[in-house]
Amino acid sequence: MKGNNKTEAGFSYIDVMVAMVILLVGVLALMSAISAAILQSRGQERQLTAKQIASSTIESIMSVKETDPVRFGWKAVGNVGTNPDANGVDQGVFLNGEQPVLSDPGVDEVIGTGDDSGQQVGGFTREITIRDECDPERPSLNCAVPGDLPVRIRRVEVKVNFYIGAIRQQERIATVLTDYSIIQ
Repeated sequence: MKGNNKTEAGFSYIDVMVAMVILLVGVLALMSAISAAILQSRGQERQLTAKQIASSTIESIMSVKETDPVRFGWKAVGNVGTNPDANGVDQGVFLNGEQPVLSDPGVDEVIGTGDDSGQQVGGFTREITIRDECDPERPSLNCAVPGDLPVRIRRVEVKVNFYIGAIRQQERIATVLTDYSIIQ
């Protein structure tokens, strides 16, 4: 009989365990990269949706001024509690403060007013801020040196707030609307 032959080749249990740990670290790194890419993709989708909500809101505000002057017109371009008429009745129609974004603009077909209805759009909130601006060439009551002409410039800012994971994000669009007509 021959004795034990120590020339057998193979892997020890320690070699196998070290290889498994290295493979596991690689797999975990790959999974982490995939989950980060998914989170970033979801964040970009939500950011794009927020930009669309803000753009649609600006368009709605502009439509109040341009497309339905009988029902709304320039006098309605303001937050609730602003733009009083000659009798002191406020004419502004856009809600103050941060409000949920709802799926239906309501009976008046204007986004951001008190009659909006439907379900909240995916955790988004919106804040519409409309402020009168002074035109120094045609001073109104809001100018440093007050005049008696009507306000013809308003600054409109729409902020849409949303979350990506647990982090609050915001998209903001601002513009200036005017109520000047060309006199011939």
